[in-house]
Amino acid sequence: MVASKLKRLIKSVSGNPDRKSARRGSKATELPAKHIRQLERSLGYTFKDKHLLAQSLTHPSFLLNTRDQLKNNQRLEFLGDSVIQLVLTEKLYEKHPNLREGKLTSMRSGYARGDYMARIARELRLGEFLILKPKDRKSGVAENVSALGDAFEALIGAVYLDSDFETSRKIILALYNYLDTAATPDGVVANPKGKLQERIQPLHGNNAIVYKTTGQTGSAQDRTFHVTVYCAGQPEGHGEGRTKKEAEEKAARQALEHFQDPVESDSQR
Repeated sequence: MVASKLKRLIKSVSGNPDRKSARRGSKATELPAKHIRQLERSLGYTFKDKHLLAQSLTHPSFLLNTRDQLKNNQRLEFLGDSVIQLVLTEKLYEKHPNLREGKLTSMRSGYARGDYMARIARELRLGEFLILKPKDRKSGVAENVSALGDAFEALIGAVYLDSDFETSRKIILALYNYLDTAATPDGVVANPKGKLQERIQPLHGNNAIVYKTTGQTGSAQDRTFHVTVYCAGQPEGHGEGRTKKEAEEKAARQALEHFQDPVESDSQR
């Protein structure tokens, strides 16, 4: 009952204007084909309307003081927020049948926080794909937590408009690791892959980290993936999990032990 009402709410705020305006988008807000392919590969989804994808990554500052201000990603962000909230609500309700609504609300808030969504955005490399003016990119807007979180919500809004709720749901749950990872676990890195990227990128560049699936065990219904993460060509961590994402996160956590920030190490003693 609640889910059906929320779905109707999402439909009511989605409308068609953004879909149409995205198709009329100017070349200035188009994404390079290479970026489109990379992002679609990361999402596991191919956009029918590429302009809609571009609009989801168009930062408001790019169209500031122009007639095209409504073609930035803010309306899609508004829509994507509703879709994400519904998916998180349904999954938490299903996953924790013995928890009261207050605890479920608290858990959902952790997953829906801007910094948590920004971590997912970094995994998707949305900062690299954000459509910005050169001066704004140079000033660090692409790494701003708010900009990344907003872009992630807008991207989900674009997926929803380009497909349907079920497709959006599957993508969101995969990106959230089916809520198998706590939103704010004490003493545990919430986004180990992103943290490892932050450690390695300044030393060895953007492409220094490679995750390789080294094996699979179990039946199709109960499969375990084995993943090794390589940093600058050297194996630094191994992980096992029910999904590749879970195995990669565990491998990244193990690798982080070899690249611990001295300041953080001292603070944890």
